Formats: sequence, structure tokens, C-alpha cells
Amino acid sequence: MKRLILRLTGLMLVIVLCLGAIGWFGQHDKVNNALYRAYYGDHGVPSVHRDVYEDAAATYDVDWRLLAAVHRVETIFSHSSSMRSSVGAIGPFQFMPRTWLGWQYDTDDQKGDVPEDEVDLTDLALIEQYGGLGRDGNNDGKADPHSLVDSAHTAAYYLSEHGGTKADTTDSIRNAIFEYNRSEQYVNDVMSFYESYQTDVSYLPDDKSSATQSVARYTIRYLEWFAGWV
Repeated sequence: MKRLILRLTGLMLVIVLCLGAIGWFGQHDKVNNALYRAYYGDHGVPSVHRDVYEDAAATYDVDWRLLAAVHRVETIFSHSSSMRSSVGAIGPFQFMPRTWLGWQYDTDDQKGDVPEDEVDLTDLALIEQYGGLGRDGNNDGKADPHSLVDSAHTAAYYLSEHGGTKADTTDSIRNAIFEYNRSEQYVNDVMSFYESYQTDVSYLPDDKSSATQSVARYTIRYLEWFAGWV
């Protein structure tokens, strides 16, 4: 009887693990976001992003570390296409759709949300027509708010337009950050990372190349599936 119970218990465990594995492999974006929150946020800047920051920063004459700091505070370096805040901000650098497309676009939502099935947010002609911020950073003919490159260029453009260039004063940069997100706490958070990156930047390997990070990813998947941690 004990052997039967053990066998049944073992079979149930195998079934649960198999179901868990199916769940793990179907949750890449969500798991990747969790990995950034649990690992990258406290351990430095992903090295794979640095070229993106530097190119966008050079285009608009801002410090790439400022872009890294904004990205850190906004989404903890996530580049997932599924990023969307509770108020409707989208993409790695969290732009409201109407800010990206342009506030001249007529919609009933006063907070800046625009359903993506209502209009093509990546259309450069529409962005120009409605006075939007969206920028085509990788020259592929569209400005995609879910693209790390395009959103980084757009963030750099916005900061530079509001006094956040390398030649501007600290107070001016703080004001530019405030224009990006009107919260003094947000400004302080971004400045804290920005200042720390000036003297001490740890570069992390690609999120798929490290055995340690792979273990972290699968640990997060386990927690998500079985414990509802994420």
C-alpha cells in the first residue's frame, strides 16, 4: 500500500513538473521582466544596452548614463514588447501612446492612452502630422514605442529638448527629468542612478549568456508557476 501511495505521489509530481515546464516556456516576456527586476536592477547596467544608449545619446547630445538611469527607473532595463503600466504607458521607456503619436490626435482619453488597434503608432507620417515625439532610431521606416532603440532615441530627444544635454547644468537636467515624469521622487531616483553611473558602472553580460542568469531565469519561472511570486 505504501509503495502504491509513493508511486502515485511520484506520478503526480511528474505531472505537476511537466505542467510547470509548459508554463515556463510560455511566459518568456513576463519571466524576462522578472529577471530584470530581481537581478539587473541591483547589479549594474546590461552591457548589451550600452551601444543603444550611446548612439541615442550622441544623436541628441545627452549623457548616455542619463538614458541608462531613466531606463533603470522606468522599467529596470526591460526591453520586453509587453511592457505596459497601469496608466497605459508603453515600451522600455514608458511613453503614453498619445505622447508618442502626438496630442493633436483626437481621442476621448485625456490621460494619453490610444488603443493600438485604433491607429498605427509607428507611422512616421502620422507622428509628424500630430506632433508626436516618436523617433525612428534604427532607420527602419517606423517609430516603434516597443523598440528599445526607437524609445531610447525618443527619450534622448525629449530630454535634450527640455534642457538635459551634456552642456546643461545639473539643475537644468533635473528639470528635464521632471518634464519626463512630473514627480520629485522620480527626479531623485533618476539622479541617484545617474550620479552613481558617473563613477561606478558594472556591466552585465547578455541575459542569455550567463549560467548564473539562466539559473535565475528558471528559478523565477518556478516561483511564478508554483507560488505566484511575479
